[in-house]
Amino acid sequence: MATEKNPFEPKPVDAPNVIPLQPLQEEEGEVTFDVDPEGGVTVNFGEEEIQEEVTAEEWYSNLVETIDTNDLSDISRMVIDNFQSDKDSRGEWESMFERGFDLLGLKLEDAVEPFEGACNAVHPLLIESAVKFQAKASQELFPVGGPVKSQILGTQSVKKQEQANRVQNFMNYQLTEQMPEYFDEFERMLFHLPLIGSAFKKVYYDAGLERPCSEFVPIDQFYVSYYASDLRKSERYTHVIYRNPVDMQRDIASGIYADIDLPDPSNPTQTSFASKMDTIMGLSPTADSDPQYVLLEQHCHLDIPDPECDEGGFAPYIVTVEQESRQILSIRRNYRPNDPKKEKRIHFVHYKFVPGFSFYGLGLIHFLGNLTMTATAAMRSLVDAGQFATLPGGFKAKGVRMVGDNEPIAPGEFKEVEATGIDLQKAIVPLPYKEPSSTLYNMLQFVTAAGQKFADSTEQVVSDAASYGPVGTTMALLEASSKFFSGVHKRLHKSQRDEFKIIAEIDYDYLPIEYPYDVPNESRQIFKKDFDGAVDVVPVSDPNIPSNAHRMMLANMALQMAQQSPPGMFNLEALNRTILNASNMPNIEEILPPAPQPQPLDPVSDIMAATKGIPIAAFPGQNHDAHIQVKMAYLQDPANGANPIMARVRPILEANVQEHTTMKYQEQISGTTTVMLEQMPQAQRDPSAIEAVMAAAAQEVMNANMQMGQAQSPEQQMVALEQARVQLETEKLKMEGAIENAKLSIESQELELKRQAQMIDAQDKGLSAQLRTKKSDADRTSREALKQLDTMTKLNIEEEKLDLEKQKLIMESTKDQATIEQKLKKEIDKDALEKQKLIMESAKDQAIIEQKREAAKGKQATDRLIKLNKGEKDA
Repeated sequence: MATEKNPFEPKPVDAPNVIPLQPLQEEEGEVTFDVDPEGGVTVNFGEEEIQEEVTAEEWYSNLVETIDTNDLSDISRMVIDNFQSDKDSRGEWESMFERGFDLLGLKLEDAVEPFEGACNAVHPLLIESAVKFQAKASQELFPVGGPVKSQILGTQSVKKQEQANRVQNFMNYQLTEQMPEYFDEFERMLFHLPLIGSAFKKVYYDAGLERPCSEFVPIDQFYVSYYASDLRKSERYTHVIYRNPVDMQRDIASGIYADIDLPDPSNPTQTSFASKMDTIMGLSPTADSDPQYVLLEQHCHLDIPDPECDEGGFAPYIVTVEQESRQILSIRRNYRPNDPKKEKRIHFVHYKFVPGFSFYGLGLIHFLGNLTMTATAAMRSLVDAGQFATLPGGFKAKGVRMVGDNEPIAPGEFKEVEATGIDLQKAIVPLPYKEPSSTLYNMLQFVTAAGQKFADSTEQVVSDAASYGPVGTTMALLEASSKFFSGVHKRLHKSQRDEFKIIAEIDYDYLPIEYPYDVPNESRQIFKKDFDGAVDVVPVSDPNIPSNAHRMMLANMALQMAQQSPPGMFNLEALNRTILNASNMPNIEEILPPAPQPQPLDPVSDIMAATKGIPIAAFPGQNHDAHIQVKMAYLQDPANGANPIMARVRPILEANVQEHTTMKYQEQISGTTTVMLEQMPQAQRDPSAIEAVMAAAAQEVMNANMQMGQAQSPEQQMVALEQARVQLETEKLKMEGAIENAKLSIESQELELKRQAQMIDAQDKGLSAQLRTKKSDADRTSREALKQLDTMTKLNIEEEKLDLEKQKLIMESTKDQATIEQKLKKEIDKDALEKQKLIMESAKDQAIIEQKREAAKGKQATDRLIKLNKGEKDA
């Protein structure tokens, strides 16, 4: 091993000062020299074994043809047995969703229980929460411009930034244009995810399409080992694939599967999960016109004869078996070339709604299933109670018959009734149905609000934002209301990032060295080496801001802070652009174009630019004194800068004057410091000495500026004296004017004192008259008040008399009513007794008649027997 010598280590005295030459030793593979007899030299470079790089197509080729038939049979049996055991381990889990799907209310059917025509509506709490989640997540995770953004790993450079831009542009082109199925499959996944709690996407390279594919895998087509905690640690997982004969032949032709004899396809047996969904949607598989092959693609570890794997060692493989014939169609390596650890590659992405107690997540069916059943029961009870209260039923006497059918009576309709001799009011008795219960309605509202609050109450907070007060309070409420969705959004962000990484790995494996592609108004290209890992791909969504409402609130809070802060602290252009982006405003570049950069102009042109809103600035080398004088004169001109109309431009010009003043001082200090440093030896120019020179330069600049202000020519002195004389005259005129104003003020005060004395005299004379007037007014007011009091007393007495008369009449009326009711009751009792007597007499007569009828029947029977006996005797 080469080591570095310490240059400060003392050298031994007897050590030689030369390096001994060692004889060269020939090594195998080293360069050798052969001397020709003619004096030439031949250089021989050793033979170096050159290993060709294995392509992805060769590495992931199908290994079925290299494995013995008996081994294939054992592998097929193992795959099918493992799949069946994984399927049986979650049977109860699937049956729970079969019951939960009935709570979606997607099937229209007529109810016959508890009675025909009963309400069978399902409360939309569950389906509403799922659809809202799908809409919000789709908007956040798949924006219009594409869902991918890139970030540089390691130190940034211009080359890496260009690479990151190429990767971001190409992957957004892939997901929006080259892979048209991505958005539809992503939307399907977002609908299943909140209901079930787990959803899977498969990302793979399609050899037939020659591009990556990303498809949603329904939960009843993906099975995982019972003890799995995640896909990376799972011992195995199986994807059930359905292939029609046309697609199967295409896959075989493209080399995805081995070309072996397969039986004819058949109609596969549906899972109970799929059968339940088809029943809800009103679908059913066709009998014979749509046969399918059922393939089991299992990702597992095998010990098979593979030249790239040591004997007796397990490695990850992907095995595809046709379920009916139990034949293996493909076995492919599932680890990277030259990977000594043989780490399993992941082709599936697990999206979780809420992590649960096992491999699978928890969904809204788990969280809101019971609440939805409760709300549905309450809603059906309310609707049924309203139907009974609107169209009540009841009992009717047996002899009463309505003409026609027993159909409900329409509004404004009168039906004929056959009820001869029977009181109709007593013959038809309606049941006492109550109106819908207000308590039940309040319970329904409580259950619904509890479910909606659990799912997401962000919309309610945003709609009530005006009543919450400051933005900070609204932000706190908004964050508290969206905690649930924010957590789910972060998990989706992480899973989508894993999906993008798989696509990037596929691009690195299968893209050509250079791949050109076209987008609107531009031709671009991507390189295979761009996906070498120096650039990471992540979702464009922000996991900490789960909705546009949060972005708008944050932007408004920043805008309020900017309005309350000193000018220049906030970049208002960037802030306004952020607000427009949060509100999804189109054509932002046209609405808010980039601000133009200031240019070095003359003073008047600077003033014109400032009035048009164009930024201005001071530049080195300009005549700063001229800029300051021109702009100060403009600001002091009452017809221009001092005019109130130009108040908006005044701060801009004042800031520019300050900038010119500062830059002028900077240039003076810099020039003076440079001259002083040139006179100083180079060895003495340390930082402290430079700072001292700069302080001396500042003092010199100050002295020079003071001398410039004091040194004046004779003409300037005459002008100054004349200005002083004019100023003295002005001050004298001002003092004379002040004296005149003081005299006028004194005279005005004397007049005011005289006027006040006259008013006091007048007040003394009119005081007695006012007292007499007030006394007469008070006497008149008291008399009127006594008169009104007497009148009110009389009115109260009359009202009391009327009340007594009214009570007397009410008592007499009540007494008469009681007397009449007693008479009516006696008459009713009398009629009842008479009716009872008549009924008893009628019953007695009926009994006598029955007795006579029975006696007659007995006599007839006796006579018949006598005749029969007589006939027998005669015979």
